Amino acid sequence: MNTDRIDFISAYCDRWCERCAFTQRCSAYACDVATAMCDGDLAAGIELAVGVPQPAGGGREKAVGDRLLEQYEEPSAQEIAAAMEEERARAERVESAEISQVAWTYMMLSHEWLKRRDPPPADADPVVREALDIVAWDSTLVGAKLHRALLARERSAEEAWPDDDPVQNDANGSAKVALISLERSESSWRAIAQAGRDAQAADLEALAARLRALVGGEFPHAMAFVRPGFDEPWR
Repeated sequence: MNTDRIDFISAYCDRWCERCAFTQRCSAYACDVATAMCDGDLAAGIELAVGVPQPAGGGREKAVGDRLLEQYEEPSAQEIAAAMEEERARAERVESAEISQVAWTYMMLSHEWLKRRDPPPADADPVVREALDIVAWDSTLVGAKLHRALLARERSAEEAWPDDDPVQNDANGSAKVALISLERSESSWRAIAQAGRDAQAADLEALAARLRALVGGEFPHAMAFVRPGFDEPWR
């Protein structure tokens, strides 16, 4: 299909579609909408949004995935077992990393704070309402993006290609999304703490700042990563 969609834009975004200016150029958003139109049938939704069009004369062209499946060779039981062991070891290293531990603590404490708080009234300070929306959205997103960044770095180190780019890689892209979210969450916690004299919100601001510093140290080139669409003003 000839469209002006931006390849891989959804891979390095915060998935806050309601606030995104690029939804009409995002294949992931198109798939979500199309799946809803197809009564939740994901396969039908994907085909409706981005699938191979039906030729006017009948028949159907083979999709790339179909051609790849024809070339696929079933791995042996030993190969499957070895791959599973490698994946288990990677997961253990990622989960034991300091970033993972701090991110988990930040997520749990944020969720506990949010659960204890009543929804703001309709006439609440709009700055505080916005801050609450941000910390609620980012509290889960940050941990997920950092897990992906750490896992991608593990895989990159073990399966590196000679032409792998030191900046434009999945680890840096995922870390950049987390850093952007942490920065806005940090300022949002500060606004909440100052508005309500909330000591725990101030602690969460400090924890977000600590996590942001850790991520910046572990992924020093992350902010140089160019996110498709978002960091391309010519789009």
